[in-house]
Order: sequence, then C-alpha cells, then structure tokens
Amino acid sequence: MKETVYFLPAHERASIAFLADTHNIDPYSIVASLKAHHLDIITISGDILIGRRPVNDELIVKTQDNVLPLISNCVSIAPTFISLGNHEWMICPEDIVTLESTGAVVLDNRFISHTVNGMRIWVGGLTSAIVTNFQQFREKEGGRYPYRPRRSHPSHLDTNSRWIPDFEKQDGYKVLLCHHPEYWSLREPWLSEKQIDLVLSGHAHGGQIRLFGRGLFAPDQGWMPEYTSGVYKGDHGSMVVSRGLSNTASPIPRLFNDPEIVYVEVGVDD
Repeated sequence: MKETVYFLPAHERASIAFLADTHNIDPYSIVASLKAHHLDIITISGDILIGRRPVNDELIVKTQDNVLPLISNCVSIAPTFISLGNHEWMICPEDIVTLESTGAVVLDNRFISHTVNGMRIWVGGLTSAIVTNFQQFREKEGGRYPYRPRRSHPSHLDTNSRWIPDFEKQDGYKVLLCHHPEYWSLREPWLSEKQIDLVLSGHAHGGQIRLFGRGLFAPDQGWMPEYTSGVYKGDHGSMVVSRGLSNTASPIPRLFNDPEIVYVEVGVDD
C-alpha cells in the first residue's frame, strides 16, 4: 500500500484522509497509516463491503468481519464520514444504524456541517444509483434483503441528486463523497459543473492495469477510462480519484497499480 498526498489551494485549511474501495480487507495497515498523520477528518467514499447478498438475514455489516473494526478504528483517530458505493447495493437501514453506532456519519444523499480549525466545512455523500434503485425495490418488496434476480445496468439508473443544489448554496468549503468518478462529467449529475470545492471518488481501482500512466479498464467507463487516479479540475473545484485499497476483479491482478491511501491537504500550496 502506498500513500499519496495531494495539495489543494483554498481559503480553508484541513487535513483529509481519503479511503476508497476497502472491500472488507484487513484494516491493520490502513489504521497504521492513519495514525501516523495529524488528521482533521477521515472520508470513505464507498465500497467498504463486498457486494453480495447475505445467505441469511444477518446484518451484512456484521457478517463481513473487517468492516466494523475499520470504521471503529477510523473514528478513534478523527471524525469519519462515509458515503455508499455500488458494493453497498443491498445495505439496509439497520446496517446504517450499526455503522453509525461506531460514531461514524453515513451520508446517504445528504450533507452536514463540520467545524475544522474554526472554519466550517460541509461534507456530503452522493449515493450510488445502484443503492438508490435497490432502496426503492426494498420499499416495494419489503424485508431486510429482498431477493432480486436481476439488476439494471448502472448506466441505466438515476442518482438522487435533488439535494445537490442546496449543498452548493452552503457557505464554506464543500466536500462531496461520490464513489463514481463518471458522475463528474460522463453522466448526470455532471458534478464538474457544480459549485463544489472537492469531490472524492474511487470505483475505478486505478484502471486495474496501468500502462504508461493510464488505467486500462474501469467499471462504467470501459477501456482506456478517463478518470482512474489523480486530480481533475472542474468549473469550480476539483475531483480526486483514489486507486483504492483492494481488488475485487479477481482473477485479474492489479499491475503497476499499487493500492493507495490518499491524503488531501487543503489550503496548502504544493
């Protein structure tokens, strides 16, 4: 695992740890890295789970052994905020309550304010369209994890971004956790055009195999994807894409593409 640090200019000043695509991996090395930094907040932009339906009705966040220990350790280090990615497609309200019992804040299509160094930061979480779609399915079918034989392709599903305009209006530095980098400029809600200072995304796993500094393939972007790693500038702010910390594309290995934990230093010029 490598550590990547990005420096972004701003009037506010904050040290942000950014985790993506942890997928129930052993948290030991992640926690050790976090403890070695002075952090104001820890952000996790989704895919803390491995996205499969439980074989019984036990809470999915309890059946995946490393999820709650990771979140609990994060909370012990700094205030922790989580958004929901596509691998959380089946997560139920009780799962969210269990996650928040650690002290973390789960941002399911909502935002809150947080004070850092005497300045207000707004943190929002844009939920994956797959999660939003399954939430609607659960409301109709009932039950904790209703069986669904087939899910629509993610590109055919809509996000719930109706709250984004209110988020844009807030006075202060705005950080949006959004698992899908394709929401930046490849499909709605076109986040690159929004009045948002910083978008934090994962999902692309660095393109899985990196050649000549580019990822080879990413879900929902296809071959030679545009957004896999680094900082991308928009009309009003930036998007940082993490290569993620795990590999769910087995048996395809990650080549020239080390897992990474990202640190964003806001208000500091590089």
